[in-house]
Amino acid sequence: MGALLQNPTQAEQDFFRSFGVLRERYPGERQAAFERFARVGLPTRRVESWHYSDLRAKLRQAPPMAEAPDEASRQYARLEREKVSSPGALKLVLIDGFFSAGLSDDFSGVAGVRIRSIKDETLARNLKALTAQADDPLLDLNAAFSRDGAVIEIAAGTRLQQPIEIVALCGVEGGHSRFSRNFVTLGDGAQASLIETRAESIGGFGDSALFLSLGKAAELDYACRSPNSAPVDVQSLIVSLGAEAKLRATALIAGAPFLRRQLFVTCAGANAELHLSGASLLTGRENADTTLVVTHEAPSCLSRETFKYVLAEQANGVFQGKIVVPSQAQKTDGKMMCRGLLLSDDAALSVKPELEIFADDVACGHGAACGKLDANQLFYMESRGVPRPEAQAILIEAFAAEAFDILHDESLRDLLNADLKALLQTGAFA
Repeated sequence: MGALLQNPTQAEQDFFRSFGVLRERYPGERQAAFERFARVGLPTRRVESWHYSDLRAKLRQAPPMAEAPDEASRQYARLEREKVSSPGALKLVLIDGFFSAGLSDDFSGVAGVRIRSIKDETLARNLKALTAQADDPLLDLNAAFSRDGAVIEIAAGTRLQQPIEIVALCGVEGGHSRFSRNFVTLGDGAQASLIETRAESIGGFGDSALFLSLGKAAELDYACRSPNSAPVDVQSLIVSLGAEAKLRATALIAGAPFLRRQLFVTCAGANAELHLSGASLLTGRENADTTLVVTHEAPSCLSRETFKYVLAEQANGVFQGKIVVPSQAQKTDGKMMCRGLLLSDDAALSVKPELEIFADDVACGHGAACGKLDANQLFYMESRGVPRPEAQAILIEAFAAEAFDILHDESLRDLLNADLKALLQTGAFA
């Protein structure tokens, strides 16, 4: 296996050995995924889509694979769940990538919702098309090593009143490689809200994948909360939108030593509507990379992407966005924007927007802007008796919170705004 890649790093050799142990238990598609990864290895700056995030250099060694949680890990995760989970949401809990029924809520009484194991072979075949729509070595690595996960099926016509929350936690021994893989499917006309709370900050390496499939005229509000991530963490979101489906998805990123958040979205049906946004607040030497590819496969689809960065001290932000419009996707309407707020001369933001258009009847554009806090606004607030740190926090909050306005679910907006306010109250961005 190692011979497929010339001069593998220590981390890549660690993955080869780990998969060698699992290989007999997981043949077929899992083995094929690992072989695809083994041919290219961990991405470097030479890979165009990873140019600003050299994962191969960052991940020197691969920590040992996480095992199913024991009682001590469950007890630890139970305490963490109370700290980070959202009030009022139906919770599905993962510990080191393994589904924990004991810490999850009972969904049996929730009409129109079914929770199934990702190990269901028939279900896996049905979802294969969704897993194949993104080409990335970290998704292949995830497919090879993830051993547990859940599928949340929301039946056609269902309108959920409560949000569903996927809570990803560490066990008491956190220095492992963790792989999680979850699917959420909405039938035709279904409406729901989904929260993903990722709190896996105790050492190790994380590689998670969340797949969303929306049927015709389905609607989903999705919010990702990532208050603290692993030292090296890759989060992937893969989405397919049916005809007239609507997705509003946002994220609040903080506490990211080295985070790559990648989104692959396909507007597969006509008149689909997509709104993507996110706010990343980084300090120290933190590094967060948001990379997205939006493909308009069908005509008359609309997409809007707005991402905000607040960077202090020596933090580094990366935004790469690409809108792809093939020839059959006439009347596409796509716009993408990235804005950065630099609080230090040592902070850096790299922005690379792209348009790849093969249709002639489209309205597409992109933009980027980067600057500092407005000195006139700060002076005005200070002249009215507002202390400078408080004035600065108010301006940062107003700048970042705009990313959450796309959500229709008020409870999700309130949750993210509360997280943002709590983050600013720490004084890390004063």
